[in-house]
Amino acid sequence: MTIHIGNVKLGDGNPVVVQSMTNTATEDVDATVAQCKRMIAAGAEMVRLTVPSMKEIVPLRQIKAQLRADGIATPLIADVHFNPKVAEAAAAIVEKVRINPGNYTDKRNFKHLELSDLEYKSSLDAMEAKAKPLFEVCRQHNTVLRIGINHGSMSDRIVSRYGNTPKAMAMSAMEWLDICKKNDFHNMVFSMKASNVNVMMEATLLLHEMMKQHGSVYPLHLGVTEAGNGLDGRVKSAAGIGALLMMGIGDTIRVSLTEKPENETPFAHALIEAVKNVKDEDYHIDNHIIYYTKKEKKHDLWIAGAAAVCGFHHYQKNIEDIKIDNPYFSEDENKQLTESILQACRLKMTKTEFIACPSCGRTQYDIESILAKVKERFSSYPGLKIGVMGCIVNGPGEMADADYGIVGATNGLAAVYKGKQRVSEIIPVDEALKILEDCILQSK
Repeated sequence: MTIHIGNVKLGDGNPVVVQSMTNTATEDVDATVAQCKRMIAAGAEMVRLTVPSMKEIVPLRQIKAQLRADGIATPLIADVHFNPKVAEAAAAIVEKVRINPGNYTDKRNFKHLELSDLEYKSSLDAMEAKAKPLFEVCRQHNTVLRIGINHGSMSDRIVSRYGNTPKAMAMSAMEWLDICKKNDFHNMVFSMKASNVNVMMEATLLLHEMMKQHGSVYPLHLGVTEAGNGLDGRVKSAAGIGALLMMGIGDTIRVSLTEKPENETPFAHALIEAVKNVKDEDYHIDNHIIYYTKKEKKHDLWIAGAAAVCGFHHYQKNIEDIKIDNPYFSEDENKQLTESILQACRLKMTKTEFIACPSCGRTQYDIESILAKVKERFSSYPGLKIGVMGCIVNGPGEMADADYGIVGATNGLAAVYKGKQRVSEIIPVDEALKILEDCILQSK
């Protein structure tokens, strides 16, 4: 099935489309326009912007008008949480709107709900009633809808019925697919995102199979959310996204990095190229060990190819270890890449696992510098998982399986979490980092 998002074709054998997301405040029109231009120059073929409230609607319209006046036709996507009215207003402006079923009408409060079948259906009916106006606006303006399920922000209703599982993610998407089709709305894309590569892959494959059985396969957006930065962030993304692309699944991708948005797209394009060029002679498998020996000079292509191949074969359950040998890179670089891929696939944890969001316009503290400080202090605790999150939208949920974490609030403030529980007030970031450090050291 082909979906048209402005001047971009998605699905049904069309080329994989690369997208990214701004992290400027959407109200700051000039800064956001400038960042959009940098992202597009770096290779973004669609650009997403956060629209947290109605006060961003006028700036959103101004941003689009400025870009179009400058001859830039790149499709824009509004990222909306919590407020159906905001989604409806944005859908009249941009080419695509992303909503999250976990918080569009439902909520995630980490509570178990005992719902009868009748109560469950009543909840679905209420969700459909709130979605109908959005379908109408999308129809009027030919706007595409992305149903974006995040593992960490599924509603209590769906988790209570199916568990905190890939199946719950797929079922959440299928509920919306049924509602959309019931209302004769078909202009949609789906995504299954998680910070855990294996969860993201399993949920996406489950949804793909369910859609096939349903008789309608809609385009899929691929991404490993909260992947972090540097080598580990790129490897996590490549191990999940690349593996699915090798299976012929995925129509648009985002490599989410806790870095400048324009850093995401070059690696995303390298990943697509690496997957296209994978050959059997690049690697071999012997006694459950994959030997990746491709002599690739380009750094991003080497990382992307190795991680995609290893992620693909790990999901097939036929490897237990990885050996990488590329003479164009040092022994230490080969070792670092090996360890990063093993950790991304959860085959061998040799260092701390950092779950860090790429930030967006909702983030109101310097997440890149905070992540750097946290990594500098806590990189040598194998198996320890630490979350560094930009805001409350996905923060507590996406890092729910982390041991500890820090979640941004407003005006440079943050809160510290131990698992799902907040253990501090909303305080200045430096104080939050000290409490985070005390919590981790006390547990050792």
